[in-house]
Amino acid sequence: MKMVINKLVEYVSARHVVTTSELVAQVTEILGSKQENGYVYKKFIYPLLKKKYLTRIRRNLYHVTTPGYRDSIVDRFTVASQIRQRYYIGFHAALEFYGAAHSYRNRVHIGINPKNRFDEFSYQNTTYTPFLTNNVETGVLRQSHRGRDVMVCSKERLLIECVKYPDRVGGWEEVLKSLQGLGGIDFDTLLDYLFLAENQSLLRRVGLVLEMLQAESLYYQHLENSTIEEIQKRVEGNGRYLEKGKIGALNKNWNLYVSPDFEQYLRGV
Repeated sequence: MKMVINKLVEYVSARHVVTTSELVAQVTEILGSKQENGYVYKKFIYPLLKKKYLTRIRRNLYHVTTPGYRDSIVDRFTVASQIRQRYYIGFHAALEFYGAAHSYRNRVHIGINPKNRFDEFSYQNTTYTPFLTNNVETGVLRQSHRGRDVMVCSKERLLIECVKYPDRVGGWEEVLKSLQGLGGIDFDTLLDYLFLAENQSLLRRVGLVLEMLQAESLYYQHLENSTIEEIQKRVEGNGRYLEKGKIGALNKNWNLYVSPDFEQYLRGV
C-alpha cells in the first residue's frame, strides 16, 4: 500500500491538476488489475488529501499541492480543460488565453452541450461558469498549455461571440478594448461563421465593430474595405438599437441606433 502511495505522489508531483479517473488509471497500472473508483478513493486519494498532496477543486477534480507550503495558484485554463471532455473556453477567458484581454476577470466561461451541463463552482476566487451551446466543434482549436491540451474558441468565432454576448465579457467597453488587441484574425473565416449565423442584429454589430477596429487598431489594418462592404450588403430591414435602452443617432451604414457613449469606448486604450 505504501509503495502505491509513493508512486502516486511521484505521479501527481509532475502534474498541476488531476482527475479521479486519471488516478484510478494510475493505480490500475501500478497494481496490474482494474480498480474501482470507490476503492481507489478510500485507499489512496483520501490519504493524499489528508497529507495535503491534493486539494479538492470539485468532485473528481484535484489541485496538486505541496505539504507544508502555501497552496500554489491553480491554473484556470487547466482546471477548465478537466471538467468535461467536449467543451471550449470562451469569452473573456479566451481573450486572456490569447493575451488580448483589456482587464482581469475572475470568471471562466466554458461552452458545453446541454447534455453535459455542470453546476457553476468557484475555486481560489475564480468562478467556472458553463454556457450551453449545440456546437463545440466549429471554430474550436486544440492548444497546448502546461503539458495538456486545452480547447479554446478560435479568434474568429471569439470575436463574433463577444459581439453577440458582450455582457459575458464585461460589457461593450471591455469587448472593444480587448478585441483591439486580438491579432491574427482570418477575416474570410470570420465571414463564413458570421453568414452561417443568419442573424441580422449580429451581422450589423459585427460590421460596426470591425469598421471601428479597422480605424483604430494596428491588428486590423489588413482588414480590406471589401470585407466590410460584403457584410454591409447583407444588411436589411428596419433600424435596430445597438444597446438596449440606449438612444442614439442612426448609423446609416449599419442601420443601427448607436449611443454617443459607444464610440468613446475605444478612446484612451
